Amino acid sequence: MNKRQILYPLCVIAAMLFAACNEKESSIGVELQDPSTMYSGVVDTAYGRAYTMFEDSLLTSGQSNALVGSYVDPLVGSTEAVLFSQISTYNGSGVEFDQNCVIDSVVMSLFVSKLYSQDNNSKSYKNLHFEVYQTVESPQKDTSYYAFDEIAVSGKCFFDDVVRIEENDSMVVRMKLNSVFVQYLLNKSYATEQDFVNAVKGVRIRLVNDGTPIMALLNLKSSATNITTYYKYVNGSDTIARTFDLTVGQDLPHFSQFKNNYTGMLSVFNNNTGDSIDGSRYLYLNPMGGTNIKIYFDSFVENFHRQHPHAVIHYAELLMPVADIAPASKPELIAAFKCYLNDVVVSIPDMYDTYTMSGYDGKYDAERGCYRLRITQHLQKTLNSGMDLGTLLVISGRRSSPEYTVINGSNVGATSGNPIRIEFVYSE
Repeated sequence: MNKRQILYPLCVIAAMLFAACNEKESSIGVELQDPSTMYSGVVDTAYGRAYTMFEDSLLTSGQSNALVGSYVDPLVGSTEAVLFSQISTYNGSGVEFDQNCVIDSVVMSLFVSKLYSQDNNSKSYKNLHFEVYQTVESPQKDTSYYAFDEIAVSGKCFFDDVVRIEENDSMVVRMKLNSVFVQYLLNKSYATEQDFVNAVKGVRIRLVNDGTPIMALLNLKSSATNITTYYKYVNGSDTIARTFDLTVGQDLPHFSQFKNNYTGMLSVFNNNTGDSIDGSRYLYLNPMGGTNIKIYFDSFVENFHRQHPHAVIHYAELLMPVADIAPASKPELIAAFKCYLNDVVVSIPDMYDTYTMSGYDGKYDAERGCYRLRITQHLQKTLNSGMDLGTLLVISGRRSSPEYTVINGSNVGATSGNPIRIEFVYSE
C-alpha cells in the first residue's frame, strides 16, 4: 500500500468529502444512533480476515522526535534508524569568523528523551557510539521524506567516538566536532544563511551498534538540541570569550531513515516481506518495524447488508485481543483508518465523534486483555455501503518508539475462540 496518499487527521474534513466520492457510502442510520439505546437491540459479532502488512513508505520528515540506533525484535527482526538533518544558523543570519577569532571547540548537543536498550545490566550509564558524517547535499525545505529515503554521505566525518551518558530525565549527548567541521568556520565568512548551508550541506547522525543494540529517542524541538561554537575574540590586548549557536534538527529540514531486516519468528510466514503475512493466528504491530494490520469484514458486510438493509447500529467495538507471545509492555493507543479505492486511507469518523457515548477508543483494557476501539459510525457507514475495502490499524504515534504488540489473528479456531472481531448492537 502506498502511504504517500495517506490523509492525516488534520485533513479530516477534506478526507471525508473525498471518501464520499469514492464509495457508495451513506450516513443513513447515523443520525438515529442514541447513547440511551446503546444496548437496546440485537447483539451480534462480526468475524473477518486479517493480515500483517509490511510497508516502509511512511512520512518521517519534520517530526519533533527522531529515533537513532538499532533494535532487535525476535518476532520480526532488526531495525536501524538514522537521522538526516540540515545544519544552519538561527534567524537567517550569516556567519563570520575573521582572523581575530580563535575557535576553541564546536559541540553538537542532542537532547535524549528516552533510551531503549536490550542490555539487562543495571548500570546507570550507557556508552553510546555516535557517528556524524557530512551529506553530499542538504535535506530540502518543503520536501517530503519517507522511511526508505536517504542521502549519500560525502566521506567527511565530523565525529566518531563513544559518549558516556547517565540515564535520567534530562539526558543530553554532547559531541565535540572535529577539525574537519571546524574548517568550515575558521577564517570563513558567509554573507547569508543559504551561503552557509550550501557549504556545509547536512549531516547523517548514526548511533552505532557495538554489540548491544540500543535506540535513542531524540527531542529535536528542545533548545538543548543545537550546535555551539566556543571561541575567543582578540581585540588588541583584550581577549573576549564568546559563543555562536548553529541549529540542527528543530525547524530545519530533517527526516529519519529506517532499515528493517525481517529475520524473526513471524517473518518466516511469508517469503515476500514487502507484502503481507498471514493473520490467522497472529497479527503484528510495530511502527518502527514498518508493520501494520489490515482487516476485512467484506463477507460479513455483504451478507448483513443483504439481510438487514435498514439496520441501525447502536454501538460497535473492534476488539483486538493481545496475543500470548506479546511483550508485557503495551503501546498506549491503536488507531484505525478506513481504506478506500486507489490505496487511499482516512481516519474513521468515530475519531471525531461529537456524541457522548462512552468508548475505549483504542486503549488497552487489562481486564479483558485486549485493545478496544469504538467504531459505531465506521461500521454503520460500511454496512450501508454493502462492501468493505478494509480497515488499517496502526499504533498511534508511530515511528516514535520501538514499542510493539502482537494481536490475535482472525481465525476463531487458531486463536482458541478469541480472534480480532467486532461486537455490536443493532435494531431495525
